[in-house]
Amino acid sequence: MNPVSQPKSPFNFIQVLIAAVGTAYLNVIAFFIGSSAGADMMIDEITGEHVGFQQVLAFTMIPVIFFGLIVFLLGRGRPGICKVAQWIGVAIAVLSIVLPVLVAGNIAAVITLSAIHLITAAGWFFAVHYGNKALHTK
Repeated sequence: MNPVSQPKSPFNFIQVLIAAVGTAYLNVIAFFIGSSAGADMMIDEITGEHVGFQQVLAFTMIPVIFFGLIVFLLGRGRPGICKVAQWIGVAIAVLSIVLPVLVAGNIAAVITLSAIHLITAAGWFFAVHYGNKALHTK
C-alpha cells in the first residue's frame, strides 16, 4: 500500500484568500448599506477624513492575508498556534470596535463600522480555521 503523506499545515492557505475576499465583499456591502442609510463615515471632524470604499477593501484584505500567511507558516511547525491566533484575531477585531464608537460622526456610521469589524472578526475566524482533517486521523 502507498502511505499517505501527512500535510504540513493545519489549514490550506487558499482558505485564507477565499476568506479575505469574502470578508471584503461582505464589508463593502455593509459599507454601501450604511452609506445609503445615512452613515457619514467621518472619522475625524477636524480634517474631514472619512472611511471610503478603498479603505474598507484594503483594511479588510491586507490584514487577513498578511496575518493569515504568518499563522499558516507558524502553524506548519506548531498546529496548536492556529486556535490561539484564531481567537486573538477575533478579540482584536471586536475590541477595536471602540475606535469607531469614539470617533464616528453619527450613529449610522458607528453601527456600520461596528458591523464591518464584526464581519472581519468572523472572516478571520474562518480564515485560519484548523480544518485539515487529515492531521486528525492516524
